[in-house]
Amino acid sequence: MNHSQQVAKDNGKFLVTNIQRFSVNDGPGIRSTVFLKGCPLSCAWCHNPENINPYQEFYHNTEKCVRCGACADVCPEGAITPPVKRETKKEPEMAVACCTTPESSAARAVPEEISETEPPQIDREKCTHCMKCVEACKYEALTLVSTLMTVDEVYEEVKRDEMFYQSSGGGMTLSGGEPLMNPEVTLELFKRAKADGIHTALDTTGFAKWEIIEGILDYVDIVLYDIKIIDEEKHKKWTGVSNKLILENARKMAKRGTNMRIRSLVVHNVNYWDPGHAKGVMAFAKSLGESVKGVDILPFHNFAEGKYDQLGRKNVFKGFPNLFQEDIEAYEKIITEGNTWKTTVGGMIGVEQDAA
Repeated sequence: MNHSQQVAKDNGKFLVTNIQRFSVNDGPGIRSTVFLKGCPLSCAWCHNPENINPYQEFYHNTEKCVRCGACADVCPEGAITPPVKRETKKEPEMAVACCTTPESSAARAVPEEISETEPPQIDREKCTHCMKCVEACKYEALTLVSTLMTVDEVYEEVKRDEMFYQSSGGGMTLSGGEPLMNPEVTLELFKRAKADGIHTALDTTGFAKWEIIEGILDYVDIVLYDIKIIDEEKHKKWTGVSNKLILENARKMAKRGTNMRIRSLVVHNVNYWDPGHAKGVMAFAKSLGESVKGVDILPFHNFAEGKYDQLGRKNVFKGFPNLFQEDIEAYEKIITEGNTWKTTVGGMIGVEQDAA
């Protein structure tokens, strides 16, 4: 347990990366989606890489960096290399006047000396997450990824938009990361929401002990359940874990009568274009019976590229283009045809409350 985790434990606080208000993709209606930090999976395409690690981290925005070196000065581990000034030469453009020749102009041209200071380089392997560098940065080039909050603080924020939940059939969604990695927090927030008549949604990978999940489901109106890859070996390759527990827990939820929406991500080199995967998702969803109220197909997007760069994380899909609805029409057709559920592309926009 590192310093930030110990502080959180001692003060009844936990790490929240974002509370997204007026969210319309994470369950029916207008919602507040709470993103909790920490996930047992390491999906190569993760659209929220800041939520994978369960401890506090920081972004490094080199565009805001003024190269003062204050961060390197305070780092106790020597994990930050100070800014380095480099001299480069820029060849001048050839200017040709009416009374000169290109040869004579080039002969008189002198290369221009350019000074450029590279930003500090951060060795994330040496970093112990003490955050002294963030405290020393006055220019917001180094900023915390998440905020330590209590259940009271989070729920107060969620309650601010209660009138919109009532008018739209919306509510609160807990996401991440994986909210089941924070079961006490997740359970308490859902309990409070249900006591106030606020619709609740759990956005989950399903990768947790059933004993943890079962105790929370009594307070959940709908589960947004990620089925990333059906084939177990491919699942291990791309997420780092087996999907046996995930599929087993989905079956247990269905047997229990839990309302579910299956979420299926379409990613380059993983399952795009793979008709076998689409057929597998459809077959698995059908096997869960009436518990499945719909399937949400989530096309890959590259909006998180900047986060990967600022977190110093490897981005397997850097430079890959976004996928759009027209790119996955055949996939959508396989998922939809002959089934009674409603299929969306990108989330639940336009899906009525009674479909949940």
